[in-house]
Amino acid sequence: MAMRSASASSMKLLLLLLLASSVSIAALAASSTEAGGGGDDEAALLAFKAAAAAHGGGALASWTRRNGTAGSFCGCLPSRGLAGVLSPAIGNLSSLRLLNLSSNALSGGIPASLGRLRRLRVLDLSYNAFSGALPAANLSSCAGLTVMALRFNRLRGHVPSELGDRLAHLRVLDLRGNSLAGTVPASLSNLSSLRVLDLGFNRLAGAIPPGLGGLRRLRYLNLLKNTLSGEPPASLYNLSSLERLQLQGNVLRGGIPADIGGRFPSMVVLSFSENEFTGSIPASLSNLTTLQVLDLSPIF
Repeated sequence: MAMRSASASSMKLLLLLLLASSVSIAALAASSTEAGGGGDDEAALLAFKAAAAAHGGGALASWTRRNGTAGSFCGCLPSRGLAGVLSPAIGNLSSLRLLNLSSNALSGGIPASLGRLRRLRVLDLSYNAFSGALPAANLSSCAGLTVMALRFNRLRGHVPSELGDRLAHLRVLDLRGNSLAGTVPASLSNLSSLRVLDLGFNRLAGAIPPGLGGLRRLRYLNLLKNTLSGEPPASLYNLSSLERLQLQGNVLRGGIPADIGGRFPSMVVLSFSENEFTGSIPASLSNLTTLQVLDLSPIF
């Protein structure tokens, strides 16, 4: 069986999907900047600076009330060496549409006050050290949210069902690399605009909800390295839009459909390894002409 290493990381794929979506990062940043400058915004940003600059003050050193720069914030500060906590005052930036604080060293809980950012479209707090549970009841108030990326933090608790009940415009839900437990909420099947669902490297258990097979726009489904069990729902194999299906490292059983090679015309990565699948390797896999990575070891 031929196998190749993936040519791009998961984060690169996520970035490409973001760029391919209708979310214009540049436009969101510009609109957030233009909306800044008010006294409330200035006070909120100075509180943010005081809480987050303990070990990365250089990135925010120019923010002062005297020169007015504290009132202008595009919402985008990735990889700036920020540490400390995220101040609840961030919730006072009512015009903010983009908040990207990824790849810093922020810790503590995710402030419930983020739920007051009713215009927020993109939330990316990936690659930090945030802990505790997701403030689901609050974040689900950001009804226009299209991207929620919280990968590789220290979040615990469960995947909140409210995310599927109230965030109808969500295109990217990335909670990979945390310590989330419980089951995959059936309510996620309500996210009809979803392109990316990544719940890999958590502690999720139970069955894969059959309703996920109704997400017709889904391109990336990653449930690897959990303890999911039972047979993958038949509906999952009807998602012809999928480009990545990663189910490895669970306790899934059953067989792989004989006609799987005719179901995924755009499949790039397909992985079922480290499960309890039985049966034979479908010959139809040779029909997946776009496939770059096929991992069935050591189940066959």
